[in-house]
Amino acid sequence: MWRLLTLFPLLAFLALLACAKQDPVDDNAVAPSDELVGDASTTGLASPANAATAEAVQQAALPSATGGLRWIYGAAQHIALFGPPGTPAFSIQCNKARDGDSQLIFVRYLPPTGGGNATLGFTGNGQAASVPIAAVINPDGTGGQWQASISSGDNARDVAEVFSGPGAVNISLTGLAPLVVPATAEPRRVLADCLGA
Repeated sequence: MWRLLTLFPLLAFLALLACAKQDPVDDNAVAPSDELVGDASTTGLASPANAATAEAVQQAALPSATGGLRWIYGAAQHIALFGPPGTPAFSIQCNKARDGDSQLIFVRYLPPTGGGNATLGFTGNGQAASVPIAAVINPDGTGGQWQASISSGDNARDVAEVFSGPGAVNISLTGLAPLVVPATAEPRRVLADCLGA
């Protein structure tokens, strides 16, 4: 009996070792390729396996502007106007200089409540950009608009990236309700004119 009592812990220990689960070794396993970057190999997978694709689908599903608001392109002035016909709410214009330099001019057609500076923000298609904008009061002191001018450098490229996808673009101005516009061919054409693309 004494022998059984001393062997019992040893037998129990051996039984536990025999039941222990071991992971199988797969001799055919291969390390992932060094060329894989981020989500690049998972373009066909749904969220959350491919966050970039999921975000693009979500942005493309944003509602487009309604109520007769649309972009109109003016080739002679290199301008894209957004709003109801005859009354723009926003415009993007490429002012081409003779020396080759170009400027993008953004106008938000809302009368400023006072002078000053603000920030014009663009958000959409997984991108964001902002430019400084200033209040321009009419000479008679009533009405006016907000205007921003930037050279065709980095800020202009950032704005073009926001308009490069299929989703809507949110245009916001400090202290005012945002304007949601579709990212269509008209603003892209003006941006491409200024960026030389």
